[in-house]
Amino acid sequence: MENPPLKLLKQCIGNDRKAHYTLYEWCFNDLISICRRYYKNDDELKSAVNMSFLKIIQSLDTIIQKYDGLVFYHWMKRVTINQVIDEFRKNKKYKEVIDLKEENEILRNNVGYTDDSFDWKENVAAIQLAIDSLPAMSKAVFNLYVIDGYKHEEIGVLLNITANTSKVHYFRARNKLQLMLRNEKSIL
Repeated sequence: MENPPLKLLKQCIGNDRKAHYTLYEWCFNDLISICRRYYKNDDELKSAVNMSFLKIIQSLDTIIQKYDGLVFYHWMKRVTINQVIDEFRKNKKYKEVIDLKEENEILRNNVGYTDDSFDWKENVAAIQLAIDSLPAMSKAVFNLYVIDGYKHEEIGVLLNITANTSKVHYFRARNKLQLMLRNEKSIL
């Protein structure tokens, strides 16, 4: 992805509303794509996109100082993911209680587990619908681990949960997705 012009970013820092709008148009598809992975509710999705863009505008001066060596897209993605994580930390409705006994059982049963019988790339629309149906915390952990490449220890720190709890959410999400997508495949 191409970086927006440095001139546009400087205009945004100068509080030029037209420049803000131009940058918003430039960022919108990527912001919505990132946030859609974490939110299924349209109002929450729109709020996350707007709050992410606000944070981008507010911290543009930091990227301009390093603009030559830093790709804007990756910085924008990081700001957006951090905004989503901040919301998960603040919002108690995303917390799920996991019984320690259940955690140990899931971890014990899923060590080294792989299932190569399902082609995840086969039906992108079905996969997205399945991911959207996951509980919020499991969906967040799944996206952070699989799509954004975080390790369970990092996810634990980011979401204020243990690394094992992150693994449990991942295993639950993965198993539920595999079951749902196998059922979808048998219907097709």
